[in-house]
Amino acid sequence: MRVFIAIEIPEAIKKEMSRFQNKMMNTVNKIKWVNHDSMHVTLRFLGEIKEEKLNEVFESVEKITIERNPFSIKIKGAGAFPDKGNPRVIWMGIKEGFVELAQMAKDLEKKLSEQGFPREEKKWIPHITLGRVKQLKDKEIIKKLITEEKNRLGGKAKVEEVTVMRSHLTPRGAIYSSLQRFSLRGE
Repeated sequence: MRVFIAIEIPEAIKKEMSRFQNKMMNTVNKIKWVNHDSMHVTLRFLGEIKEEKLNEVFESVEKITIERNPFSIKIKGAGAFPDKGNPRVIWMGIKEGFVELAQMAKDLEKKLSEQGFPREEKKWIPHITLGRVKQLKDKEIIKKLITEEKNRLGGKAKVEEVTVMRSHLTPRGAIYSSLQRFSLRGE
């Protein structure tokens, strides 16, 4: 099964992300937009794992949530990977709560590697993916829209839990479902 670990975001922030997506939809570029209900912050993508490894994932997530208190995040600014001049992924960034998320991702990486999961090679950057560029016909309009959104606040949310999610791939895109949620308890 295809699995990842995420922070789910509230409806109010999803609506703000959808507003930005709608602005970008009116361009000539072909972009596969993330469904409103599927928006989240990925802490760690595991990919295909055997179902019997799921308990090890749950154990790792529980260990990092037990020792953390809830905290706030603030969504601010649009961006693109690798950069807005050559976008492949369009996203909204995290301003407040960046340090807490980064530490949580680092600790999670350590716990998962102790369970035998391979380490992630890419540098982790907290973000909410909005879309993946399939065909770039007018990069200037994307650069312009991302620049306009660079300092726009997308909302604030309280992070109180971490969710282990399943990603089921379909011809219409991925469908996400929660496998288990872990509350930040700060014990």
